[in-house]
Amino acid sequence: MHRNCNNMSMIKGVITGDLVNSTQIAAEWRQLVMDALNASVSDLSSLTPIKIETYRGDSFQITVDQLESVLTVAIAIRAKLRASTPDKSEGWDARLSIGIGDVSFESQNILTSDGEAFRLSGRAFDNIGKKRLCISTPCTELDSRLELVTRFADDVVSGWTPKQAAVVYRSLVFPKTQKELAEELKMTYQNFNYHWGVAKGQLILDYINYYKSLVTKLISN
Repeated sequence: MHRNCNNMSMIKGVITGDLVNSTQIAAEWRQLVMDALNASVSDLSSLTPIKIETYRGDSFQITVDQLESVLTVAIAIRAKLRASTPDKSEGWDARLSIGIGDVSFESQNILTSDGEAFRLSGRAFDNIGKKRLCISTPCTELDSRLELVTRFADDVVSGWTPKQAAVVYRSLVFPKTQKELAEELKMTYQNFNYHWGVAKGQLILDYINYYKSLVTKLISN
């Protein structure tokens, strides 16, 4: 049940997810797709304390300590998967349900931990339908403000090509200039900038910053 954002303590972000159409991923690529998922979590650990646990082969749960980074983590994970898609394969992706709230019990095993964030994430994931990104919080006002823009952002991310996703991923995870990032991706600056524009990278950054401002205003304070 949603409530106002008052007296919140030990707030964390929990992401419940699974790989899209995992049964259609060729057997020889199964390890690669899991490697991409784990690599993204490793890279993102420079931004925030983060843990992942996988189960049932293609499902996983992630805890993110720094609330402001939860959405960045979710979008970066999807970007990494899409960027790692082999040629002529359907774009790799994940369905991700973000839950934000109190964590009442945290064990070494994420799957046995409990609290509002876990329950919100799990319930929203059960009802995610055809969406690939959703956010659920204890705050009715926050949820209503994020719902429409999240649907737009989800649609944008779902259309990224591997090159577009690679450009956005590095921009999100590694705070460098576009020229430096282009060199790391072995692209010209012009090519990098083109893919960034087509991927609507700046709009995605604006969306993340909008989320951060709302979370800071309505929950963190």
